Amino acid sequence: MLSRIIRSILASNVTALLRQPVYELKGRSFSRAIHTSRERNEKNDKKDEKSDIILHAFANVEEKKKESYLEVLRQYKSKNEMRHGHVEFIRIALRYIDEFGANRDLAVYKELLDVLPKGKFVPRNYYQTIFLHYPLQQNVAVDVLSKMEDNCVMPDKEMQDQLLNIFGKHGLPLKKFWRMMYWMPKFAHLNPWPCSRPAPKDPQVLARMAMSKMSSVDVQSEVTDFDTKDVEEAIEDTWIVSAMSRLQEELLQRQPVDTPIYVEGPYTVWVADQCIDYFILKGTAREIKKVEINIDDVSNIKIPFWESREITFPLTVHEQSDGIYFAMCATGTSSKDSLLSWIRCLQKKNPILTVIPVVFKLMSSTREQLFIASGESEKQIVQ
Repeated sequence: MLSRIIRSILASNVTALLRQPVYELKGRSFSRAIHTSRERNEKNDKKDEKSDIILHAFANVEEKKKESYLEVLRQYKSKNEMRHGHVEFIRIALRYIDEFGANRDLAVYKELLDVLPKGKFVPRNYYQTIFLHYPLQQNVAVDVLSKMEDNCVMPDKEMQDQLLNIFGKHGLPLKKFWRMMYWMPKFAHLNPWPCSRPAPKDPQVLARMAMSKMSSVDVQSEVTDFDTKDVEEAIEDTWIVSAMSRLQEELLQRQPVDTPIYVEGPYTVWVADQCIDYFILKGTAREIKKVEINIDDVSNIKIPFWESREITFPLTVHEQSDGIYFAMCATGTSSKDSLLSWIRCLQKKNPILTVIPVVFKLMSSTREQLFIASGESEKQIVQ
């Protein structure tokens, strides 16, 4: 009986408190404290608006360069002391890092990791270590390290201290860091065709590097720069980078005069993060006589010491199954006129090119992807 009375009194008091009007934000009653949650939500919405503005700051930057990228990171850290939405911010920052040209700078990745709060994500006991304490934050830090690995950026000891302060020694990012520090120094200087960082922007320099890279299969290859100004009746004014070796010149001299050779392309080759178009001068493959001998047949034994055998030359590295490669080049315009000027430049050192017919087999140089609409009929697709 007494418990029922106490329950009714408490229920009536709570109902009375809830029915009291709220006129000020700083109320003293229980009901006013409850109703002020609307104001708190409005404040949180304002904070979310500020964070959204910061998140979209990368898209609103006019001059997209590394200094502007770092400035957006500093603004986020200064205006958002609690670091609300730091996981989403880092993911958006990784999305724009290539566009701002900051993907090969170690200091930028350190600033990205500095966005994460310190000490909060360190596991305090055995169970937190097992069950991946704060998985979203650990995964986004691993994404930052993976982006560094894709762009060949090697971390340092300072980044190790950063990861220790953020996730502790049992976190996934630190394990990823240790794997990178084991493998990346082993492969850092193994590229036989090194390229400066950042890569040069001059297309002629990139073309010369590409020709040196592909022609290194023959140590006698020479890379020569031509200018179409030196060619008579040249329509375009551009540069030509050509690669040809002494062995290829000898193969060209053996080429039959009545057999045409072909200029094919464009093909693509990558130098660092730049794509270069190149063309090849190719002839038909040499026929190789294959004689099948049955070693079990003893009816007609031949002694090779008493026979005159035909002398055959072994295949060179330039003689492949699909043809003989005589030369290759890259031009400033990748046009047919520039390739015609290239052949005329090669004629000065190889006069046989004035006699051998040269056929141009060029593909379309456009890089645009064309799609057929789904509503078109099969007849239109065939056309």
